[in-house]
Amino acid sequence: MNYFAHLHIAYETKTSWAGNLLGDFPVTVSELPPDLHRGWQLHQKVDVMVDEHEASVAYRSVERRGRRRFAGIVQDIVMDYWLIQYWSRFSLMSLDDFCQAAVAGLAKDANRCPNRLREMIHSLQQDNWLSELGTEQGVSNAIHSIMRRWRHGAYLQPFLDELPEVIQQGEAVFLALYPELLEYVGKETKKAETR
Repeated sequence: MNYFAHLHIAYETKTSWAGNLLGDFPVTVSELPPDLHRGWQLHQKVDVMVDEHEASVAYRSVERRGRRRFAGIVQDIVMDYWLIQYWSRFSLMSLDDFCQAAVAGLAKDANRCPNRLREMIHSLQQDNWLSELGTEQGVSNAIHSIMRRWRHGAYLQPFLDELPEVIQQGEAVFLALYPELLEYVGKETKKAETR
């Protein structure tokens, strides 16, 4: 799952918006305040569950020109795309209202976040691009962003070359995985509350 799904999970579990994104940013875990640490932990559990899910394993094993070992990165972005496509199935809140609430929640904790996340939050405050992750152009932009920052980024180009097909292949994966993921995070949150 990428940014949008982690924000939806933060909303559903009533955990920190920023904390649920911290798993994708460099942090000193031992220095995180309890609320951010709880979100960070949930992010880690989500990533493990998604990576191990049989639908994810199948998605990563599809024959492609791109290296299979990088398919999980693209899958996370594609899952955001499909969550936005099926938004009304997973939330009673309108997509616009959710995007506004997410940015407002992130902004409250921006000063406690690492620089790169703080910059992303500032970018969202200037131009809330969360809903654009549900467009082919938004998926392309997200992949290009990773390619610019990551030394192995060039390996993602074949996924861009076949982007409509790569996105379409993610629909069945999302529908098999996301309901189970929401059930899983609900259980994990209840366990954390009883500790």
